Amino acid sequence: MTRESTTEGGRAAPQHSQAVTDFLAALEHPCKPEIEALRKIILGAHADIGEGIKWNAPSFRTHEYFATFNLRAKGGVQLIFHTGAKVKASATEGLAIADPTGLLTWLAKDRASASFMHLKDIDTKRSALKRLVRAWIQQL
Repeated sequence: MTRESTTEGGRAAPQHSQAVTDFLAALEHPCKPEIEALRKIILGAHADIGEGIKWNAPSFRTHEYFATFNLRAKGGVQLIFHTGAKVKASATEGLAIADPTGLLTWLAKDRASASFMHLKDIDTKRSALKRLVRAWIQQL
């Protein structure tokens, strides 16, 4: 993984992984522009976010993985938010994530999905997604 230079505000730039870059370069997917746009938003949401290939898809992490693309979703792009590979107390207690825009569809107490139909949809939901990502990683 390489760390890029700092951004204008002095904040560290996103941690792009060469493995993810190579994976996406070889990926044939009808929603590739949307995947790339979401990748940029998530990596830019917080300086501690990195990426890798986990579960055969681009995934995002801080000290553990918290979101993974579902590349088999029909009709758009889907992100699965989770708490990593190991079962945690949040599996029974649940997570306290504010989602006033209704971006999440809860799949379990510690797992949710967010779907995006096209680039305009992503642009409209950009701020809500950044807030959601920041709130999610605080729960890990």
